[in-house]
Amino acid sequence: MDKSLLNRTPPSWAPVRANSVANQIVAQVREALFAGKLGPGDLIGSEKELARQFDVSRITVRDALRTLETMGIVEIRVGATGGTRIANGNLDHFSDALAIQFKLSGVTEYEILDMQIVIESTGTELAAQNRTEKDLERLSQLLDEASLVLDNPEEFTQAGQKFHLAIIEASGNRALVAQFKSLRHVIWPRGAKRAKREIAEHAYEVHQKLFTMIKEGEAEPARKLMVAHLSSIRTIAFPENNKQSSNGPICC
Repeated sequence: MDKSLLNRTPPSWAPVRANSVANQIVAQVREALFAGKLGPGDLIGSEKELARQFDVSRITVRDALRTLETMGIVEIRVGATGGTRIANGNLDHFSDALAIQFKLSGVTEYEILDMQIVIESTGTELAAQNRTEKDLERLSQLLDEASLVLDNPEEFTQAGQKFHLAIIEASGNRALVAQFKSLRHVIWPRGAKRAKREIAEHAYEVHQKLFTMIKEGEAEPARKLMVAHLSSIRTIAFPENNKQSSNGPICC
């Protein structure tokens, strides 16, 4: 028996007989997960065992398991030691899925920039409170790299993007990191406008100030500076507050 099961009460599956039977199985597994009755690595059984417990055919169970696997809830293994287990979390999977839904739902660049301001302002404040020496070393390294490519628009833009991500990572909040990563396909697309020298110099100066504030633990000033920084980027990208058309995402 898995050690993870010792501290949890196994869920009792209810027979399902109505329409969309496979979806009802999916719903029960999700509910058991959120109720704490299942956790990463827990074995929930083979197709045969689940068919008996749910009182349905193995084909129905197979359909439900495929849906659960697509959702990232379960991992299906074959062989003598196989079976279906609750998957380990993968926040990159969430980030990619959310980015795709943003695109499919037509979420605009303006809306994404609004969300970016919310995430980065909070992330910067937390970074000033929670940053480690390793975080500071990473931020300092990225500043050094950016200083060498001020005349290379594409490379400087990439360095700026890495700096912003490093700040969110320094917050120590994985939920913020996952949400921030989901924005990258919209705010950092290939072929986006790149930073000219004067824009790069200004962004670099702001990044230096942000680094100093985070290093000194100045949470509120750092938060305010990040809001001002991103608000200026939004103003450039959307002149005259035109939410429908953009000049294209601007660097860092």
